Amino acid sequence: MPPIHPAIVHFPIALVTLSVVADGFGYLMDNASLQATGWWALVGALIGAAIAVPAGLFDMRRERLEHTAHQHVHTHMRVGFTLAAAIAGLTIWRWLIQYNPRFNWGWGYLVVAVVVLGLTLFQGWLGSELVYSNGVGVAPTGQGTEPANEARRRIARVAGGSNSSDRHSH
Repeated sequence: MPPIHPAIVHFPIALVTLSVVADGFGYLMDNASLQATGWWALVGALIGAAIAVPAGLFDMRRERLEHTAHQHVHTHMRVGFTLAAAIAGLTIWRWLIQYNPRFNWGWGYLVVAVVVLGLTLFQGWLGSELVYSNGVGVAPTGQGTEPANEARRRIARVAGGSNSSDRHSH
């Protein structure tokens, strides 16, 4: 069975991006259609994240990973949990803006939304590094599309870990 997580994860990435862009323009232009687009895109992102996280855990548990790749997958997992919580919090805040007249639009929401978008894009980059640099999910780990030492150095600066080639499984 091929990995499930990569087939799902693009939806929350795209929908968080759409939500932030639509909400930003909706706020600046006072456009109800764009604001509704932002709201529903964020709801879709939350649903997508709620599916992508367990799919990622499922994929991780059935993959045999070398030690360094495993450490990087765990970093991706921790960022994923943080991001899912951030999307949930942002969705609650956005729901209050959408349906409770006591809550108004403001720069505070938009700034936090941009931070969540930044975290989303970072998480997407980190996941792509796992695939393309380490071969996670597509090849025996440590056999990515570039020299292993170069890929490991770049991702180790962010995710930490050693260059050990021990295999690790769950």
